[in-house]
Amino acid sequence: MKKLPIIIFLIVPYISFCQITYINSASNPADNGTLGVTPVAVTPPTMQAGDLVLMFAYVRNTTATMTISVTGGQVWSEQTALSNTNIGAKLFWCRYNGTWAANPSVAFSNATSTTVVMHVFRPTKPSLRWAIEANQVETDFVAPANPFTVTITGRTTRIPSSVTIAAWFTADDNSWGTLAGTGWVVTGAAQYRNLNGTDVSGTFAHNIKTTAGATNNVSKNQTVNGGDLGTAMIITFFEMAHGMSALILD
Repeated sequence: MKKLPIIIFLIVPYISFCQITYINSASNPADNGTLGVTPVAVTPPTMQAGDLVLMFAYVRNTTATMTISVTGGQVWSEQTALSNTNIGAKLFWCRYNGTWAANPSVAFSNATSTTVVMHVFRPTKPSLRWAIEANQVETDFVAPANPFTVTITGRTTRIPSSVTIAAWFTADDNSWGTLAGTGWVVTGAAQYRNLNGTDVSGTFAHNIKTTAGATNNVSKNQTVNGGDLGTAMIITFFEMAHGMSALILD
């Protein structure tokens, strides 16, 4: 009986730290910068082997293709491109192998307001792999009315230890604020604007869970130049032990 409080004390702190963690972000250009070239390379932040690397590319064009032009020594997977009027975006992702051979880059078939944003997450153990728990869902949205809030529908995860990413993209230099949704956190900068041409903007949020359950809806509002249509997406990754199935749970 006297040993029980000691056992609980040792276990609880361990569990509280046993979760996926957000590490850092990088982008080219920086928020409120100007870039209109192809390809676009991004300098990765400091990370370690096993980290999940998410690389979002977006451009002020509806039909532009986006492809990895320099792998940096990584094996990349990709999602279906998103698009709405005057804006296109695409997610590439990999499990970092511990060494960058070069800065990774994305090639665009159109070079107007070309932007690449990288976000990095760390698993609970570096030996774990990453897989998609629930595939990407695209939501194209019309110009929102004042206060220019855009909501992405949440989902219910079915596997413990997951990270869900939400992203919003517009063909204007919108600033974004007022994140709403229990469990959601702004990922990286408040937004990543590119002033080339007639502008683009992207913004991100994530929700890390240690147990299966609802992520809740998530929303942000356009605080500057509000009232622009665009496209948004949500996707969930989970950490996977060797021997587990890599099937996507759609």
